[in-house]
Amino acid sequence: MSDLDLVYLSIAEAAEMIAAKWLSPVELTEAVFRRIEATDGTLNAYNRLMRDSALAEAKASAERAAAGRLIGPLDGIPIGLKDLYDTAGVITTGGTGSYRARVPARDATTVRLLREAGGGMTGKTNTPELALGGTTNNAHYGPTRNPWNTDRVPGGSSGGSGAAVAAGQAIAAMGTDTGGSIRIPAAFCGVTGHKPSHGLVSRAGVLPLSLTLDHAGPLARTALDCALLLNALAAYDPADLDSIPRPAEDFTAGVGQPIAGLRLAVIPSLLIECQPAVLASFEASLDVLRGLGAEIGTAEPMAGFDDWRADLLPIMATEAAAYNEKILAHTPPTVSEPVRAMMLRGAQNSGVEYARALAFRKLMEQRYEHALVEGGFAAYVLPTSPQVAETIAPDPTAEPPQPLKFRNTTVFNQNRQPSISIPNGFDADGLPTGLMFSGPRWQDALVLRLGHAVQQVTDWHLKRPSL
Repeated sequence: MSDLDLVYLSIAEAAEMIAAKWLSPVELTEAVFRRIEATDGTLNAYNRLMRDSALAEAKASAERAAAGRLIGPLDGIPIGLKDLYDTAGVITTGGTGSYRARVPARDATTVRLLREAGGGMTGKTNTPELALGGTTNNAHYGPTRNPWNTDRVPGGSSGGSGAAVAAGQAIAAMGTDTGGSIRIPAAFCGVTGHKPSHGLVSRAGVLPLSLTLDHAGPLARTALDCALLLNALAAYDPADLDSIPRPAEDFTAGVGQPIAGLRLAVIPSLLIECQPAVLASFEASLDVLRGLGAEIGTAEPMAGFDDWRADLLPIMATEAAAYNEKILAHTPPTVSEPVRAMMLRGAQNSGVEYARALAFRKLMEQRYEHALVEGGFAAYVLPTSPQVAETIAPDPTAEPPQPLKFRNTTVFNQNRQPSISIPNGFDADGLPTGLMFSGPRWQDALVLRLGHAVQQVTDWHLKRPSL
């Protein structure tokens, strides 16, 4: 196989080839690093590579494969890490000047779990400073570019991870999602991204933006790949105070079950202002779902709350300011001015405003769960974002307001429900669009199943950018 064919393997495909001894983990990892070398001068998806340790991990995987002792399907798979994930002995910057020399003593829980499953960590992918933004234009490390059009953003804040997977610079990558930061890059870069239920995947050792809204999760080629990753990642962790003990679950067990008879809810108010190409891709996806036997209806969980987004604004800004309080107080010049200004505004929110926003969030969570039950729906189906990737701003330090970009995704951070974005088309300029499924809390297997069902009869996830 050519390098290009190797780096675009799915986890499931690569795992099968490694188990059959048709492919060496070392061969796969070396192909990924050659791809990084060939393309990252253009894309800037990585802040820091971990070549030596990744190759050592690949050699250990190859030895296990030769001895017939593979740990599982992640053994030998090269995985990128958003530069928020702690790695023992390797600088983790959070994309900020404040942490240029920050060397964690231990791995994040998720990194440890991936390594225990045999995964190899390729390096740290770029992120907006302190994960605050939707473009991955970083004042310290430069902008990451979209592999489909290098004049466009890859989305954010997991834009480096999304670009790396789309470009074949990793077979999968880890991101974080506070308002859509896994799913927006997945949609903009034409890959698959899963935001798990809040409390399912540990965030211990992951630099936070907003502790009540942050989720850790994967970006990969397919929903099946995300299920394979979630099997390793889903584990109770007392080091994360929001982690919740759950019964062990194999997220791949029912992923191939038919979806005929499932009722899915469209939210009409979240289709308003969608770009025509986004709506066209969405309508075509609804036809695919009907062809698979799903029923499509409508629901409006927040009927009567026209300004619900404004009611929630104090949460993220206040929590971001609280976590980064020492940086803002003692070393403010190490944070770029726009990010510093946004956090300082968050610090000005009153306790009353913050408490009111938390109470509204709980109401929203309740209404989104109840709307599914009352309508007999299994899940929601929406465009991931109302828009495609926008042009990179001339000033990489500027992070303009982006409320519309995140409108559809942020809903499912606030209500803590699992949510997946899969590729579902392109606009006239060749920019990807995304389709999002979101289900009741803890029904991650269901949203993975829905994404997998569509990917079994479409080929959007198989498309490659022409870098």
